[in-house]
Amino acid sequence: MFLHVLGPLRATVDARPVPLGGRRARTVLAALALEPDWAVSVESLVEAVWGPRPPASARTQIRICVSALRRAFAGAGAPDTIETLAYGYRLRIAPEQLDSAVFEARVGRARVLAGHGRRAEAVLELRNALALWTGPALAGESGPALEPGVLRLEELRIRATEERLRLELALGRHADVIGELMALAATHPFREQLHGQLMLALHRAGRTAEALAAYRRIRLTLVDQLGIEPGPQLSDLERSILLGERPEPLSA
Repeated sequence: MFLHVLGPLRATVDARPVPLGGRRARTVLAALALEPDWAVSVESLVEAVWGPRPPASARTQIRICVSALRRAFAGAGAPDTIETLAYGYRLRIAPEQLDSAVFEARVGRARVLAGHGRRAEAVLELRNALALWTGPALAGESGPALEPGVLRLEELRIRATEERLRLELALGRHADVIGELMALAATHPFREQLHGQLMLALHRAGRTAEALAAYRRIRLTLVDQLGIEPGPQLSDLERSILLGERPEPLSA
């Protein structure tokens, strides 16, 4: 069995899709998947499905959803996927059966490789990790109770992307990543790390005027919308570019 949460929620057994049912059952599975191999209370599942105003039959409907999911997994050849506990349920899943766990393991291996100076191998490991994503985390599933887990995964994704790009720049691949950095900087207007990487890539590619223009854009955004100046790393990078120096990639 393999469960996908780095994109639309889906499950497969021997590469065959498992029918997950309607919105409520999918939300229950999503909530369990955000806490893999960990007890999730019925109250938490009720909140995930209905929010702060559940119907009187909410607990019964949760049991119905879990029963339907169990039948679907058992029919696909993965019985006992959801375990009943004293006060809730647990998704019984090994790390290698969940794409988010595989993603985090690969990012961890990349960091070890980078720490040993094996930058090219670390980049490849990060690319493989990021290739697991097929869209926003749990795309199509919604609800305030799911949001913290979704935001955590999305933050891990963008940080892994920043780490990969930092290593690409350290390997001298600035020309190859400029287009990607432009798109990411536009999508994430407040992430100074990405904007700094864009500035560095442009400067190293001989496009210094564009690098300084990129600094002015992020500074204007931060001042106008947040009332703050760029951090010292970004300011120091601008100063180095103005002085014609060859600054190093921003630290994480």
